[in-house]
Amino acid sequence: MLHCRKQGVVMARIGKMLAAGLYFVGTTAVSSEVYVTVAPVSELQERVTAEFPASAEPIETSLLSSGISAEILSIRARPGDRVPKGMTVVQLDCRETEFRRDLALQDLKQAEIQLQFSQRQAARIAKLAETNIASEELKDTRATEVQQSRVALNASEVALKEAELQVSRCAVSVPFDAVIVSQLASVGTRVSVGHPILEIVSTAVDIRARVPFDHAVDATQRVEFQSGQQTVVVELVVESGAVDTGTGTRLLRFQPQSAIDPGIPGVLRMRSQTRVLPADFLVERNRQYGIMAAVDGKAEFVERPNATLGQPVRVTDLALDLLLIREGRFKARHGDTLVIRQ
Repeated sequence: MLHCRKQGVVMARIGKMLAAGLYFVGTTAVSSEVYVTVAPVSELQERVTAEFPASAEPIETSLLSSGISAEILSIRARPGDRVPKGMTVVQLDCRETEFRRDLALQDLKQAEIQLQFSQRQAARIAKLAETNIASEELKDTRATEVQQSRVALNASEVALKEAELQVSRCAVSVPFDAVIVSQLASVGTRVSVGHPILEIVSTAVDIRARVPFDHAVDATQRVEFQSGQQTVVVELVVESGAVDTGTGTRLLRFQPQSAIDPGIPGVLRMRSQTRVLPADFLVERNRQYGIMAAVDGKAEFVERPNATLGQPVRVTDLALDLLLIREGRFKARHGDTLVIRQ
């Protein structure tokens, strides 16, 4: 009997101890505290930036060639030189062409004299025909000669213009502000019509880059072209409607807002107005992706339904003063009491 009573006392004490332990555990679970650091969205957010290889391509590329068959007398610009629009860079031997122009001028003068003579003859015969001294047939003949002389004069005028055009081709000039890239013929060389002498590129350039065909271009985003230590703001000119099937990319052309040398390679940086957090701010709770925020001293899970693991997290819809958990975000659970450390 005494043994049973002692056993009952022991069991009662064990029951009290278990109850106290469960109470302690329950109290600890409810009042869980997590030490964290926080910062507002405005401090943590970043702009979405995409980078693509790009280059400054000259708008115009040209081969300056000979317009006549002649010898090169002089070349006034060499590779690397910058030349303004209209500058004469190659002078050809123009003597033969000038001789042809002079002959065309003499032919024109002769045609003018012949027309004047034909007109006088026609006028004289017309008066004689009025008194029946000259026949109508002779009158028609003289009138026809006037028309033929007028046609010959017009042909001579065209021939002179053509000869003058050939003379103008003795000097090869630059059609736009350019840089000489290479020299393809030398002084003393006799070149034929169309023979290239200098290769040039325009100083005017556009920035060209190829981007994935499904990359969305925001007209409001800031776009920069960076090459070495030089950074230039650019504006979108055109987004090609054709997609390269081999690479799955489309061409974008941009206009630089300041001067840049043709041919320079670099990187095109597109900075969108969309605000994002670094990818490591994303946490998973109950198979949902989101970020952890601190609201009134409690941890709050802010779901990001469109988030992708490993990708920046869009926060454009969040208030800039919303406090986000930095250190301790992976440990904190929704509803946890937070101890915010500085």
